[in-house]
Amino acid sequence: MPATRRTSVSTAHFDKAYRSRSDPWGTLHKAYEREKFADTAALLPAGRFARALEIGCGVGALTRLLAPHCDELLATDCSAAAIEQARSNCADLANVSLATLRVPDDLVDGDADLDLVVMSEVGYYLSAPDLRLAALRISARLRPGGHLLLAHWVHEDEGPAGVMTGRGVHEVFRAAPGMHRVDGREATRYDTRYRLDLLRRRP
Repeated sequence: MPATRRTSVSTAHFDKAYRSRSDPWGTLHKAYEREKFADTAALLPAGRFARALEIGCGVGALTRLLAPHCDELLATDCSAAAIEQARSNCADLANVSLATLRVPDDLVDGDADLDLVVMSEVGYYLSAPDLRLAALRISARLRPGGHLLLAHWVHEDEGPAGVMTGRGVHEVFRAAPGMHRVDGREATRYDTRYRLDLLRRRP
């Protein structure tokens, strides 16, 4: 069995990928990605969100689907190269701002000022300690009643940073203080390839 990595995947790793080619994971054109993003956006609760944060926006494919549901959407990625591409792809979205942000380091303590956080395909790049800290900090930034929407590829091998599976990532967030899964089948979607979970900060 390979040794478990104990550090999160570096920002340099992602910068290299995004500078090597545009949209390195094919999020703008692969059928799998388009289906997953459509399912993710469809899982959003009804209504609009005053302030929303997207973690791991990549080149902005999911950002475009989230934007119509938000008054203000801050789309972020740890990679400045990814943000350059996202800025171009989302230039027409007036309610979207973009910035580099690395979790959990840049999720500093602050007011509980967010109505929605969306985290897609990020968790298994974090070490187990960083993932637990990210869950705590994200929970703390959500307003009471605010929502967290998670989307991760389901794989049976260990992730790049030693977190076992996409399912394991979601369990860490479900265990964070103050978070609980929204009741009903509409709050969770399982696919043979990905899992989506809608969580809510307790009022």
